[in-house]
Amino acid sequence: MKMNSHSCKSGGAKMPKSTFYNLDQKKRDRIIEAAIDEFATNSFHKASITNIIKNAEIASGSFYQYFDGKEDLYIHLLDIIVERKLEYIDQVVMNNPNDLNFFNFLEKLYRGGIEFAKENPRLISIGKNLMNNNCEVCKKIREQQKPQSERFFKKILEQAIEAGDVKEEIDPELTAKFLTSINYSLSDFIYTEDGLNENVMDTINELIDIIENGIKN
Repeated sequence: MKMNSHSCKSGGAKMPKSTFYNLDQKKRDRIIEAAIDEFATNSFHKASITNIIKNAEIASGSFYQYFDGKEDLYIHLLDIIVERKLEYIDQVVMNNPNDLNFFNFLEKLYRGGIEFAKENPRLISIGKNLMNNNCEVCKKIREQQKPQSERFFKKILEQAIEAGDVKEEIDPELTAKFLTSINYSLSDFIYTEDGLNENVMDTINELIDIIENGIKN
């Protein structure tokens, strides 16, 4: 059964201006790294464009030649994080894609996400700030991301039904919404104030067992 985690790419509504892409790679990287540092340690509203400009070593007026504003940069940063995470997970999930059933796929998907989190704490901190912040921008971005996640799960559920891993009677669209909601709630179990929960894979395995076998006695 062949599944592709790249079906879940982010689709932020805003993009940097063409002037940003006209910069040399080193300068673009400096700006992105400065933005990662700032948003990893601050919520969206507390993050400072002044600090990003200073740490990226760009002229104070240059920022608005590259981005419309802080929200524009933030969405672009989230798209970069999603892209990096998907590339990482693909290395884990897609080694032997034809050997995976739906539930193996879920386990590898979550495991890849956990390993990515361990290796990229700054990026995960940005994601946590997004999920835990109820500012209007953060809520808007979360609402924009939900349909992407739902489409991803619906697609792999339809493949799983075709492969015989999941019973035909289930509604892929409804189940995709259910799995997306679980993902949004799961962060409370996975991430603590001190970092990743030490027993995170036990939690993941219990979750997959519930999805596979239900809670019926």
